[in-house]
Amino acid sequence: MSNWITVCEFPLSEDLSAVAEFIHRHQLPMRISEENNCQCVASLAPQLVEPMQQLLERWRAGEVDLSQIQVHTYDADQPMPEPTPAPATDSGEGGEPGAQPDAPADAAAKPKPQQMVPPSVIPQWSLRQTPLSLILIALCFIGWFLQWSGLDSGLVISPQPPGDFNIPDSSLGQHIAASEFWRLWTPAMIHFSLPHALFNSLGIWIVGRSLEARAGTLLFTLLVLIVAPVANFLQFLWSPEIKFGGMSGVVYGMVGAVFVIQIWAPRWKDVPKSVIWLMIVWLVLCAIGVVEKIFSVGIANAAHIGGFAAGLLLALIFCAAGGARRYFSAGHGRTAEAISDSRKEF
Repeated sequence: MSNWITVCEFPLSEDLSAVAEFIHRHQLPMRISEENNCQCVASLAPQLVEPMQQLLERWRAGEVDLSQIQVHTYDADQPMPEPTPAPATDSGEGGEPGAQPDAPADAAAKPKPQQMVPPSVIPQWSLRQTPLSLILIALCFIGWFLQWSGLDSGLVISPQPPGDFNIPDSSLGQHIAASEFWRLWTPAMIHFSLPHALFNSLGIWIVGRSLEARAGTLLFTLLVLIVAPVANFLQFLWSPEIKFGGMSGVVYGMVGAVFVIQIWAPRWKDVPKSVIWLMIVWLVLCAIGVVEKIFSVGIANAAHIGGFAAGLLLALIFCAAGGARRYFSAGHGRTAEAISDSRKEF
């Protein structure tokens, strides 16, 4: 389901360019979309809903100018700083002790502004916004443990014995005939080393969580459910005699989706483009055999390429249907790049 919370609704005829500019200027995790014949202002951060409702009501009534409003970030778990009184001094010229005639009367009552720590480039989504991503990460380590314990035989596609190969008579065909359909998905959770599981978990944490938080768990689930069997099936076709596993195909499906969405919505930068290009370069290095030759490890290149291609195609369909504008833009194409759990004070 989507994690967007409706803040306010406006008629389609109303100009919300000032609201869009305000969202973009302060990098708020908010968006403006057209829903049910109205313009809907929504937020990913629950703590922003009430203050934004009040602010937009005042803006609509003409009481405030959004271009003059400043947003200050603070940690809600820390108390606000107390005013520090100025130290008492003797004027030395007959004045009252502690008097400071040259300083404004309220200067001592003003706390010094706190230096803000710049936010992370990658938004720190709350855990409840990305449940499937967390499940996938857990499955990586569960799959590694099952493989390490020798308990993975019921989850992988059995290697094909040497000889003539055709799908109906293959080991995969036999699994399907026995109604073991889950084997099209479950190889994704099997990992053959702890670094393998860690690497894929990192990809899910960086790429997958941003996709899920923006598009919602339902659409993200569809992406995973479609990409996983495509990647596994293509890997089996490429090397049916080899036992394979790993979440890499699914991760590259996410990478392909982000690659397309960032072309469609170039202001969306939750996932840095440098990360996406790094993973694409890694995909190419694996495909041409460089990584396998250097590290002497088997690489499921067909799963990587198949997952990436599936992610590209699904994202193209998603964007063509308006998904990029609806889920990955704030204010008609303006991207919200803020951290979702930041505290905002108006």
